Amino acid sequence: MPGGFSPVFLLINLTGYTFGVRFGFLFGALSLLASALATGGIGPWLPYQMTAAGWVGLCAGLLPHASRRVVRLGWLAGYGLICGLLFGLLMNLYFWPFMAGPTGGMEAGLSFGETLRRYIVFYGVTSLWWDAFRAAGNVALLLLLAEPLLRILERFQRRTTVVWEQSKGEGHGDSAVSSGCVHP
Repeated sequence: MPGGFSPVFLLINLTGYTFGVRFGFLFGALSLLASALATGGIGPWLPYQMTAAGWVGLCAGLLPHASRRVVRLGWLAGYGLICGLLFGLLMNLYFWPFMAGPTGGMEAGLSFGETLRRYIVFYGVTSLWWDAFRAAGNVALLLLLAEPLLRILERFQRRTTVVWEQSKGEGHGDSAVSSGCVHP
């Protein structure tokens, strides 16, 4: 989409938030893989994109689950803003040394501070505005669509959860045996 905006992060954020860190990581990574296969976006950047999107979904699963709608939207929108910027910041790391060349990238003997300064300049020139559009798009989509999509995802989660119950008289000691499942 124009200016770095990508609606895929809406679902990555919401599924990670609803289903937890493991599902969030897998959904983030595999959604970027599926997108690349569908659109022909396969290249040396794909494993980095998959990993970064996986971390976006994983960290969304760590957000607190507030009961008040406004607080929940605030957490999600704030996280959408941060992950929109951090995704680009991390993605630039894979090609920065090659694109910046010896005078703008990493160089043997440079201090950490000088290397960081060079990277910040590189990021500001090449990617900051694209990532700002991504972050703004994340916030806008989350504010518009988070509540209805969360209701759908939470309903799906409730309907597909299997709870194993233990029969009376079974499960003595450490050898608990499940006797059946209950669908909520």
